[in-house]
Amino acid sequence: MDLTATLGLDAARALDPARFAIGGRAPRLALRPAGRDELTEALRGATREHLAVVPWGGGVGLARMAPPARYDLALDLTVLDRVVAYEPDDLTLTAECGVTVAALAATVAAHGQELPLECAHAARATFGGALAANAGGPRRLRFGSPRDRILGGHFMLGDGTLARTGGRVVKNVAGYAIHRLLCGSRGGLAVMVEATLKLAPAPHARLALAWGLDAVALADTARFSALPRLEPAWWVVLGRDAARGIPALPDAPFVMAVGLEDDAEWVAAQRVRFTAALGTPHANVEGDAALALSLAIADGDAPGAGAHLSFSSAHLSPAALAPLTGEPEAPSLRFIATGGRLGARVTPERAAAFAARAHEAGFRWTEAEGLERFEPPLPGQSGVSALRTSIRAALDPAGTFAYGERWAG
Repeated sequence: MDLTATLGLDAARALDPARFAIGGRAPRLALRPAGRDELTEALRGATREHLAVVPWGGGVGLARMAPPARYDLALDLTVLDRVVAYEPDDLTLTAECGVTVAALAATVAAHGQELPLECAHAARATFGGALAANAGGPRRLRFGSPRDRILGGHFMLGDGTLARTGGRVVKNVAGYAIHRLLCGSRGGLAVMVEATLKLAPAPHARLALAWGLDAVALADTARFSALPRLEPAWWVVLGRDAARGIPALPDAPFVMAVGLEDDAEWVAAQRVRFTAALGTPHANVEGDAALALSLAIADGDAPGAGAHLSFSSAHLSPAALAPLTGEPEAPSLRFIATGGRLGARVTPERAAAFAARAHEAGFRWTEAEGLERFEPPLPGQSGVSALRTSIRAALDPAGTFAYGERWAG
């Protein structure tokens, strides 16, 4: 059966399915619809033919996902790449979800503003992909998550219905906030077609400081006691493997990097305070180089070998990592304290043991990527699976989106 014709699209829309493999599993068919009308036709046909669909942008996040149980059709959405509306005076931007994050960042930077999105490989990652992953980086405290910044958008259900949620202004409170629900859904509920974000003004000055630490220094609670009160824009702790290849960072078992962003006088004063509290930094970079450093750290969240475990935490001190420094995964640890997020690359065989050890240290497991199944026997897991299942049933009753079951679970 010619699936392309069955879905109502021209054969010229077909792409090589091998390019869209997830965990070594390629779909039966890959298509790039020419626009919203063809996307509607493709989804209608997929629902009619009971095909399991995965929406694709740059593939940055999907590359490390475990393959879905069923995977028939990949839909490449990169043709939807228009900036629909940009209002610099209102600090709002509306764009289609196939445009890259880097392109949007460049658009608003020309007006002295910042796109409040951080994700791995922004030059390839798409706007819709960053929203679907609810992606974040070192500056999550300053920006919030995409779920916090999105004002509204258009999304398409599995049967091709185009719906609207929220609006293009900050004070729009009409209807249900489906746009926020879709952030983090990994394309398991609907296809985000267009979205509006609240932007941020760019700071006048940027500075990044970095210190190399060993396991003993990392466990020094007193040394870091003043850190939360110093109000950095961002700060992270990286194991040696996680820091490797990032320019300007020292070579050490662990690296702590701090970002300062504000007016020049405040940043200069903060440099003095951080040096007094933590000692002379081993590296410091300013201006665009400091921004490039935070983006390089965000790139470290891209796919790598093995599985990737994520944890949430209320910890603010680097010393919280001390119980994990003797683990085999320690060199890969990536702790974004300003967002309360810990990540670690592990071998599949070590995943459960490391999750248990991290839980004992006060980190709550939230997600596992690169594993077919991962259900660590830990207390305190989410009790909202029934609600998530009912939401999926309402938005995608036919089960068209391949990752819907994973989202609901």
